[in-house]
Amino acid sequence: MTLSSDQSAQALAALGAAARLLYGDDPLHVRLHGFFDLLRETVHHRDARLTCWLQSARPGSARQQFYSADAWPYPWDDGLTRTVAREGVISRRVIGLGGDGAGGGLLPAVRAAYLGAPILWGGRLWGVLELRTDHADGLRAAADDLIAGLMPLLAAAIAEEGRHQLSLPSGERASDTPTGLTLSAPDKQRLAALNSSLDEAIDLHELLSLLLHRALEASGAEAGAVALVDHEQRELVLHTFEGFAEDIDVGLQSGPRQRWSLETGLGGQAAQGRRALLVRDVTVEPGMSGAGAGFRAELAAPILIGDRAEAVIILGSPRSDAFGEDELSFVRALCARATQPLSRAMHYQEAIEGALYLGQVFSSLPTGLALIDINGRVLRSNPSWEALWGLHGRARRESFHISLDLIAHLLPRLSEPLGLTEFCDRVLRSPSQDLMTTIHLLKPNQELEVRSVPTRDSNDRITGRLWAVSDVTRERESDRLKSEFVSIVSHELRTPLTSILGYTELLMSRDFAPEERQQFISTVYTEAERLSQLVEDLLGMSRIEAGKVKLNRWVMSLTNIAYELTKQLNTSLMNHRLLIDIQSELPPVYADRDKVKQIIFNLLTNAIKYSPGGGEIQLRIHEARPRDLPVNHPEGRWVVVSVRDQGIGIAPEDLPQIWERFYRVDNTNTRRIGGTGLGLSITRALVEMHGGQINVESVLGRGSRFFFTLPVANELARR
Repeated sequence: MTLSSDQSAQALAALGAAARLLYGDDPLHVRLHGFFDLLRETVHHRDARLTCWLQSARPGSARQQFYSADAWPYPWDDGLTRTVAREGVISRRVIGLGGDGAGGGLLPAVRAAYLGAPILWGGRLWGVLELRTDHADGLRAAADDLIAGLMPLLAAAIAEEGRHQLSLPSGERASDTPTGLTLSAPDKQRLAALNSSLDEAIDLHELLSLLLHRALEASGAEAGAVALVDHEQRELVLHTFEGFAEDIDVGLQSGPRQRWSLETGLGGQAAQGRRALLVRDVTVEPGMSGAGAGFRAELAAPILIGDRAEAVIILGSPRSDAFGEDELSFVRALCARATQPLSRAMHYQEAIEGALYLGQVFSSLPTGLALIDINGRVLRSNPSWEALWGLHGRARRESFHISLDLIAHLLPRLSEPLGLTEFCDRVLRSPSQDLMTTIHLLKPNQELEVRSVPTRDSNDRITGRLWAVSDVTRERESDRLKSEFVSIVSHELRTPLTSILGYTELLMSRDFAPEERQQFISTVYTEAERLSQLVEDLLGMSRIEAGKVKLNRWVMSLTNIAYELTKQLNTSLMNHRLLIDIQSELPPVYADRDKVKQIIFNLLTNAIKYSPGGGEIQLRIHEARPRDLPVNHPEGRWVVVSVRDQGIGIAPEDLPQIWERFYRVDNTNTRRIGGTGLGLSITRALVEMHGGQINVESVLGRGSRFFFTLPVANELARR
């Protein structure tokens, strides 16, 4: 790719600066950290890693890895590193990080751009430079010429460091560190360079990832992990790891939250013993390996807070000579230095998780909650608050006041507008009191219970109020139904029982003429039948609500049912004329015969009962035309059954409620007629069980028309 003159000048300047950095006198890891920072100015990336072989610069010898100072908490994929090394060309790809991926922990899933460049020079592979960025379209080919120019500089720096390492006397040591450990000069510099990063780290996952990367970088380990200690369960909880290939350790790859017992592996031993442990060959130490098959040397060191191990760094290598006293001392010093940062990060994590938990509870509660400042302005509210008031996001605007905006929004629905206004005034006048009120809303009917309590700061000063609103419509309706049930049932039970007891007492007291005795017995029978119907209605409603009513559906004719009911009701039609209009060649329906008979019987007896002056009652049955069905009715073929009377009718405001249990229209005529208020509820439930609908049309003083639908039997049902 040809670069412009400006780009060429920038690339040459970057190469010159990189050469000065890499050929400096600082330790290699310090030079590389400066190199990563310099590279970011020309090739934008989120983090970087350099994998190299210092001794003889050949794969298979001691590997070292260096990470950019602001390491991304997402683990690196060593499989990509091996692919770049094997193919020997610059590799670009879009990769997925986090989520369910290995080592992702609780990090969100992201798409990232990856660049891997093999460090080739003099016919040898010296290492692999890798870059990642959180922009999936980043790391484009425009930087290839610059990266190619940097490769010889990196190779020379790696080779020089390898020669320097070989020239050092074995076991060279510097003076004791503040932790009481003896570290080499380069390791002391590594640890000192970490101070600012450790002091600034507050996120737990970022801190543990930083510790792992630095431990891998300093020790040359091929793989490593950091686990937190769950003292309650006596387990280690894997938090982050690096370098464990799927063919080496399936267990660790299975999930970032894998747990294992403290009794298992070197990590558990280190946590229980509260000291660092080194095993040079786990194959001869049964029960000590925790890194998995393929690893021989293993090092584990706990991070202590007080006298308890709260985390363990575990390093593994397939080389038995990978770890010595130098590596052990550095990891111990790193763990000692991480005590305060880990304690701070764990407390921060607990605070974050506590806040998240409280936030989830706040958001998911069915009770509407709102934090109000001392001026009545809503600071924060949950979704239930907006849903119960019907605000639809209005409470989230910058300035939403209870006493102004909420009342203005609710004004068309408030049954008593002054009630909410007076409550707001009481809240302002009594800032330290717990206050409660009930708000009645119309269209739709809603009853909300509102409670307002003061909120205080750590100095016990009032900072505002917490408003809690609960929808108690169902509870109030349940209370009303209970009261209606007691009132109606006690009345409906008492009336027939009074007649039965009275007439039986007369019959027992003396003899009557046969005609009188027959009349008394007939009255007792009628009242007993009425009492039986009351009990049957109560049991029927109970069975329907419990879902215990099952339909026994067959292909059946409605014509026969109509004539059977005519004979059954003949004695009740003394003052009424029953007209039956049935379509010729009426198609059969697919229904439960007894339930359909009960539905029509209920509607006919209601028509008779609520037409006390007599008149005409019409029973009409026909196949529905499209215009006969309501707008929201299911499609298909249906039979419509309608019952029309010329009785007292129903007021428009009562029509929506006549289907409710125990509901009775409150006027002189209905009180005189009586009834439990269950008949229409049962009727509607039975119709809907068949898949149909029931509706009513009525004009007060001129009668009513009830009509319902039943499905026509299809060919399959007829067979």
